[in-house]
Amino acid sequence: MQVFGIVGWKNNGKTTLVERLIAKLCERGYVVSSVKHAHHNVDVDEPGRDSYRHRMAGAKETMLATGNRWALMHENRGEETPPLEELLLRFEPCDLVIIEGYKGEQHAKLEVVRELNHRGLLQQQVPNVVAIATDRQDLDTKAPLLNLNDIDAIADFVVEHTGIANNKAIQETVTNDCYRLSQGLLPAQHVWDSMRKLAQTQVASEERPLGACHGLRLAKVVTSPQDSPRFNNVAVDGWAVKFADLAANNFQLTAMTGEANAGGSSQTSLEDSKCLRVFTGARLPVGADTIVMQEDVQTDAGVVTFPSDTKANSNWRSQGEDVAQGDIIIKQGQRLRPQDIGIAAAAGIAQLTVYQPVKVALFSTGNEVHELGSKLPADGIYDVNRYMLKALYESLHCQVTDLGILEDDYDTIKQALQQASNDHQLIVTSGGASTGNHDHIAQVIQELGQVHAWRIAIKPGRPLAFGQLGQALFLGLPGNPVAANVCSLMFGQPLIKAIGGGKWQHPQCYPQTLGFEVNKKAGRREWLRVYREQQADGSYLLKRSASHGSGILTSLTKADGLVEVDEATSYLPHGAQVSFLPFCSFTD
Repeated sequence: MQVFGIVGWKNNGKTTLVERLIAKLCERGYVVSSVKHAHHNVDVDEPGRDSYRHRMAGAKETMLATGNRWALMHENRGEETPPLEELLLRFEPCDLVIIEGYKGEQHAKLEVVRELNHRGLLQQQVPNVVAIATDRQDLDTKAPLLNLNDIDAIADFVVEHTGIANNKAIQETVTNDCYRLSQGLLPAQHVWDSMRKLAQTQVASEERPLGACHGLRLAKVVTSPQDSPRFNNVAVDGWAVKFADLAANNFQLTAMTGEANAGGSSQTSLEDSKCLRVFTGARLPVGADTIVMQEDVQTDAGVVTFPSDTKANSNWRSQGEDVAQGDIIIKQGQRLRPQDIGIAAAAGIAQLTVYQPVKVALFSTGNEVHELGSKLPADGIYDVNRYMLKALYESLHCQVTDLGILEDDYDTIKQALQQASNDHQLIVTSGGASTGNHDHIAQVIQELGQVHAWRIAIKPGRPLAFGQLGQALFLGLPGNPVAANVCSLMFGQPLIKAIGGGKWQHPQCYPQTLGFEVNKKAGRREWLRVYREQQADGSYLLKRSASHGSGILTSLTKADGLVEVDEATSYLPHGAQVSFLPFCSFTD
């Protein structure tokens, strides 16, 4: 199932285009579904109907079934609206889902422009607008322009960009092509869809002291038991005044005796036509509405002179300005960052309920793989993957059990995986997931559990396997170090986030400019290792290292992140806008 969006400012004809596009694609034989995003409070049911009465009585979900159609209505009842990716899981299999709205999401979009908007083109403001459909000739943009009145050309563009015609278009002319369709390779989206269906929270929760919660994921939403600030307070060192008194007294006021300090037990009242010395954090004196910084005044014999351009209601913080009592300050599933710890402390919360880390069992496989420190035989290699992957999964906040190297022996692998499934949420192996005579991983998973996806149309990482062993999920990574690393980021990271108490989310992409050409085979998804290079004008281009094979570790060590190129794309020119995934974005 592919996703494509239609966006545009109000009254530009989005719905009309969606209607025509759906009709045209259905006419061509594609199975199409759609999503309409509405910001206002619409209701698909009529007051007075039986189904409406069911919902108003408190039903969480109400199904309306007739001879022609059925509809399931779900009430959020104060909960957050589910993310788009979660809503998409409710669709039956189809070729394409067309989404009207959701302009801030990362999926590819077509912008509809009939009338210019004073806020400019959405293409310059929201992610991944890949083209503009318009009947105008005056658009200031480098984006591809499609004739809004040529629905066949627009349908052609959508079909090509999403790759939904790939099964017909890919030519199997190369007999040794390991990515050709006869190999039965699955698309990457199939793996993600399988993972999302199984990736429910599997870890227990516990209460921990606030100081021991950093980096863990919150299991219970946190609301503030009090206003923050708890009282009106001074934001700078200076003088408290009533603004109206300044002009009335020619911007000169007599200083009161005493001062207001942070931590003072009582609140001082400001006398008429006088000012009071105050310090940051002190309670705002009763009657004061303005604080003037001490650097901006002059004092002489108890008289304070203020600047004539003093601004009213400045330099103080009102009670509840930051957080009101009862506000949600940390959401369930949030990875606790230093700032989250800080806001909990500000609210006086000493303990949080957090999820325990995901327990990962990690194996390497292969008779050729040897432990560091041992003497290598002529055809041996050191175990790179186990050390690299342990560090990677620990950076994803997992509790990793290093279970060593497994020989290429069916019974040995079966026993080790079966034992690991008893007390881990995820089992990760590297190597042995291909189709060679000594690659036993997939066969063991098929005997002990289920294989949900195996052999994927991706590069690097074609032998990737995903399955289930009892309550534990299984990720069988390729043996090549680069492929094992990339697949861990693109498949392991979202899986761990979901089973660890977070929401399923495809790794976040950011638009960047390509500094080289890309030529690739249509029908497979690729991740290119790239680094950012600053240009003379201060801008950045994404560059690619010369050596780029799946066993070239320097293609990772010299890289800053990945460029994701989807199945439909076979060529990208120098200067194209691409989806960039920086390595630093994978740690949530």
